Parts: sequence; structure tokens; C-alpha cells
Amino acid sequence: MWVRGHLGADLEAVTPVRGGRTDTIWAVRIHDDPTPAVLRWMPVPVWGEVGRRHVRAEALGCRLMAGSALPTPHLVATDPDGSATGGYANLTSWLPGRVRLDPLGPAAVEELARVATVLHRTPVPLDPRPEPYAFWAPDPLTVPPWSPRPELWERAIAVFLGPRPDTPAGLVHRDFHPGNILWDGDRVTGVIDWAETSWGPPDLDVAHALTNFALLLDPRHTEVFLAAYRGHGGVLDPDLEARRFWAVSDILGFLPDPVGHLTALTASRPELTPEVLRARLEAWLVVVLAAGPG
Repeated sequence: MWVRGHLGADLEAVTPVRGGRTDTIWAVRIHDDPTPAVLRWMPVPVWGEVGRRHVRAEALGCRLMAGSALPTPHLVATDPDGSATGGYANLTSWLPGRVRLDPLGPAAVEELARVATVLHRTPVPLDPRPEPYAFWAPDPLTVPPWSPRPELWERAIAVFLGPRPDTPAGLVHRDFHPGNILWDGDRVTGVIDWAETSWGPPDLDVAHALTNFALLLDPRHTEVFLAAYRGHGGVLDPDLEARRFWAVSDILGFLPDPVGHLTALTASRPELTPEVLRARLEAWLVVVLAAGPG
């Protein structure tokens, strides 16, 4: 009833949208309209405060990006306390395009960097402002048992538990990676899944993109992306140790095992076995600890 009331027509079909980790996204189709809407619905007993936070963050992210130069979902309706739907819910517009998990050419990496800089330059009013970012590293944080080089992870944990850099903050998507970008060729047609919208340093989004490049695509994308991001006016912390901190914090967010974090994205990539993903994550950690993330 809630969805039908906001779409103004009877529903024809409600089908799950696969590809995410939560299985809470649905395509909603109405009669005489080939373009679906998108429903995020998170049952209160299952998701609790996490679901409330995700729905509120996504609704705010969509509102803040409305009218921006980026293709982002339009918020049709929100039920942030579950009073109307029995679950925390957002109804948003559908965006065209497809997710690309194939190696990106220079033009596509350039486009992705442009999108990141536009996002990070978006002005945000003091009220409402997104909630501060949260780290994703598990607690307690321990050396992964699958690693043949525990000393690397011990060093990374020491970096993470050290002083937190005082890097300037702004609007961040907080889950900026290839699985949340829609494409038509080398043109971005959608930046989706704003459920982690946060207030934090742009280094967080950049670090997350770089880790995903190293895991899913080609580690060489990291250098191209960084150069393009700076070329479009993107600003990261000028201090190498600060950049290393943010990169390490993102890598540790894939523990205890990157396999569990990337199951949905790797479903169509059988070559990305658990052994390959673990080796790639550790190889990226070697780069970050040795030279920093650029």
C-alpha cells in the first residue's frame, strides 16, 4: 500500500535486485511503465539500528545530491522508522546502465575520478549534515589466520591503532567502488547505494576505490585513478603517513576475510577464488605499507 500510494498506480511486479551484500533491494514495476522504481526495505527485527541508519543515510545522501552534476537516484519516499511498512524503507528512482567489473580503460578510470571529485566538492549545509564516518575494521582486530605473512598485518594494525590524522572532512559516499557505479560504455550513468553516506575525509572514498581496484580489477588502475583524481582537482591529505593510515583502515575493513565482503561482486568472476582475493589484498597492503597509496 505504501509503495502503491507513492507511485500512484497498482504494482505489476516486485523482484529482487541481486549484486549487493544485504539482499534488501527490490525493483518495483507498475502498470504501463517500463521503468521500475527501487525499493530498499530492511525488516526491523532483522536489521535493527543498522537498518535505520542505512535508510536514513541513503535518504539524506539522495537529498544532498539532488540537483548536482552527478546522476544519482531521486528519493520518492522514505519510511525511516518502519511505521508505514514494517521495515525501514526508501523508494527511489531507477537509473539506467550496468555495473562493470571488467578492467577499465583510461577513459573510464578518468570518468570515475571525475565523478569522485564532483561528489567531494558537493556543498553540504550544517543542518542536516551526515553522521560521521565509522571504521569497518572488525573488533577485535586480529591477524588473519590465512596470511603467510602475519608481520605485515601486525604492522598494519599498529598503524591503525596509532594517532588518527586530522584530515579535513566533507561529504563522502563511503562505499565508493565499481559495484556501486552504473555505466553506458565509458560514461557513468549512475552513482547508487548511498546507505553509507557519511561526513569524513575524501581519502576514505579514494582508499575504498583503490582497494577494490586492487582486488577486483587491475592494481595499475590505482595509479591512473589517483593521477586523474588530482587532475580534476581532488584533494587528499598531503601527508604520506595520513594517506597510509586511511588506506590501511580500508584494507583492514576487508577482514577477517575479503571473500565474505565480495561474494556478490565476484559471483560472475570465477577466477577470483578465495586464494586469489586474499593474495591480492595482502599484495595491496605490501604496496601501501612500503610506498603509501600514492
